[in-house]
Amino acid sequence: MKFYFKKLLKRYKSGNRVSLVKSGEEYFSVLKKMILEAKNEIHLQTYILNDDKTGRMVIEELIKARENGKKVYLLIDAYGSRNISKNFVKEIIESGIHFRYFAPVITSKGFCLGRRLHQKIVVVDSKIALIGGINIADRYMGEINKKPWLDFAFLIEGPICKDISNICDGFWERKFVNKKIKNNIKKLNNQVYPLLRIRQNDWVRKKNQISRSYKHAFKNAEKYITIVGAYFLPSRKLRNLIKKAIKGGVKVKIILSKKSDEKVFQLAMDYLYSWMHRNNIEIYEYYPNVVNGKAAVVDDIWLTIGSHDLNFLSTYGLIEMNVDVIDADLAQKFNFYLENIMEKECTRVNEEYFKKKWIFEKFLSWFTYVLVRISEYFLIFLTRNDKYNE
Repeated sequence: MKFYFKKLLKRYKSGNRVSLVKSGEEYFSVLKKMILEAKNEIHLQTYILNDDKTGRMVIEELIKARENGKKVYLLIDAYGSRNISKNFVKEIIESGIHFRYFAPVITSKGFCLGRRLHQKIVVVDSKIALIGGINIADRYMGEINKKPWLDFAFLIEGPICKDISNICDGFWERKFVNKKIKNNIKKLNNQVYPLLRIRQNDWVRKKNQISRSYKHAFKNAEKYITIVGAYFLPSRKLRNLIKKAIKGGVKVKIILSKKSDEKVFQLAMDYLYSWMHRNNIEIYEYYPNVVNGKAAVVDDIWLTIGSHDLNFLSTYGLIEMNVDVIDADLAQKFNFYLENIMEKECTRVNEEYFKKKWIFEKFLSWFTYVLVRISEYFLIFLTRNDKYNE
């Protein structure tokens, strides 16, 4: 794995600071601080903005920033944020915040159902950024007697934030110019860790970087792969790479939701439990609340966190952003954190789970899996011209 990453170093950037941020009070405290300390400009792009306590709190902070002369750009997905009220939107616009929906579901050109803005980005003054899978809603903050949904983000400070800001500008202005990012890495043996790179998936615009990252990492793993999967329905090719890694002696663990917000997806994932069990993948079901995190760590050296789920829809139908990091210290700490979750807040799926399943339950899981895959193919078909409705 280390040899593989040496070949990749020229594609990563040094000279930036990066740290893990967890969902809940920790994430929203960091977000509020970023907004408060902004000097000139704030970009916030997200899939879900809810008209609830947490959504109101974030918007109030953005309004204060706008009143203090900062430029604020808010881009939210029209389908993911479809439940916010017209009055809430009116308050946002009247405050002077630059606001718009990404891809309204119904337009003069027809329906836009497939391609959605699923990335979650906050970037301030082109100097500091938050990238992960955390939406703006109470369930990510945590509620009375309820832990927040399990999710993560990276806090990044440094010159790479300028590149992130340029990406946000592109989505806001609908100008997608592919600029080559100059790397500031000089010598292989004189690296300043951590090393990181921004990865995007946007199939309509021929970007499939996150999917390639996962495939390359799984293909070259030597010791272990730990995955956090919100909606884990990987392609056959990715499953084959995981299977091959296991045959080569790699230990694979995965954290999934014991209870999901998407019951259909949960039934479909249940169909893959047998495949995971047959291939000696350790399955851990997180029980305090829903798993929404999308992350992986490999061999105590590489990790990725972002909005990308390992499923067909996320690969081909959604606009995603992840951050890949090469750093032994951060990878080890993140893996230790996940191991602690598996030990204290998860139930491991064992042999008894499969013995107790009825034939009807197995059939229902299989049928739902097939139905979800067909639905995903249909949605992908609908995304072909969605770049003209952004």
